[in-house]
Amino acid sequence: MNQTHESQNAILHTDGKRKWLVILLGVLTAFDPLTIDMYLPAFQSIQKDLNTHISYVELSVSTFFIGMALGQLIYGPLSDRFGRKKPLLGGMFLYLFASLGCALSQNIYLFIVCRILQAFGGSASMVISRAVVRDLFDKKHIAIFLSNIALVLGIAPIIAPSIGACLNSIFGWRSIFYTLGIANLICIFIVTFLLPETNTKRHENIKFRLVIRSYKMLLKDKHFIGYLIPDIAVRAGMFAYIAGSPFVFIELFKMTPQQYGLVFGMNGLGILIASQVNKKLLVKWNAETICTKAVKVSFITASLILAFAFNSYLIFPFLISIFIFLSMLNLISPNSIAIALSPYGHQAGTASALYGSLQWSMAFFSSFLVSYFHNGSALPMASAIFLCGVVSLIGYILLIKPQHNLKKTNTS
Repeated sequence: MNQTHESQNAILHTDGKRKWLVILLGVLTAFDPLTIDMYLPAFQSIQKDLNTHISYVELSVSTFFIGMALGQLIYGPLSDRFGRKKPLLGGMFLYLFASLGCALSQNIYLFIVCRILQAFGGSASMVISRAVVRDLFDKKHIAIFLSNIALVLGIAPIIAPSIGACLNSIFGWRSIFYTLGIANLICIFIVTFLLPETNTKRHENIKFRLVIRSYKMLLKDKHFIGYLIPDIAVRAGMFAYIAGSPFVFIELFKMTPQQYGLVFGMNGLGILIASQVNKKLLVKWNAETICTKAVKVSFITASLILAFAFNSYLIFPFLISIFIFLSMLNLISPNSIAIALSPYGHQAGTASALYGSLQWSMAFFSSFLVSYFHNGSALPMASAIFLCGVVSLIGYILLIKPQHNLKKTNTS
């Protein structure tokens, strides 16, 4: 136990080790967007090789989110009970074997099942990384630390489609999943030998009944749910974009896979820049103020995306609106996570798990709508993004704004 406390203190007070932790947690968290983004340019290759319809390949995106949602509900409580490292490593090994399964799949159905298992394993990295941050920092420093992680995380969507397009053109689409598996294996060794255990207040036992009670309690907390909704909704809009963009950009706008990778990377760069802007804004404003303003901008740009989707000649303003909408994610997410999780240090894993599970559940529905209503236009993607913007704004009006008004009344 003393060794664990010493490791925590070293992380908190040594800049070098703090930066190392940022990079490691950023890389672990980046596996999920890498797993989603790298194979997007290979959709046509997968469709032809597995002799299936493009809508089924799009379905492999939305079903991925099922595994993410279910996995986080399980890994969170496990990490509260057994510590952060053991469940994390278990999930990473499952991700490794599922990646190999994807690479070896001979039909679309096996491929989709392996994608679900890949997500189920990969969800451990995401939920436990957030719990590790909550173990170590207070609310303000959580937001700053998550912005730093977002800097590493933001590199993933910039480089992932280009890497995927390159691997697909040279070695075939299966090499994408072999690459993900090898990268994950390297991270397994790093986590095993270098990541300290940060959970020093483990629960004595884990009972299904108590876990369900904890989830019910969190769902009834207006503070927790209020700050969940904007992040969940805008992130779901991002995944609607991810599910629909290969068809919209490559098939509809006639971009090459390389051009698509460039556009995708530019949007990733916007998310990356926003994470650093958020750090600067936190010096002047509190997390609540930043989150509120970003929610309003995300709704406006979501409305513009839908409006521009009706006219195929307005490609440039359509792309600009998407760029701004996606950038808002890193002005909302780090702050909403910090605010929502700050009262739950004693059950950071469980709270983080519910947060992540609801995120990915909403992402499933938004991306599923894109594939289900596929009609050869940009409208399914744009409509799903607009719906997410509406949900974000409604969540703010009903749950966050009353809390702000109450604070103003108490301080006046």
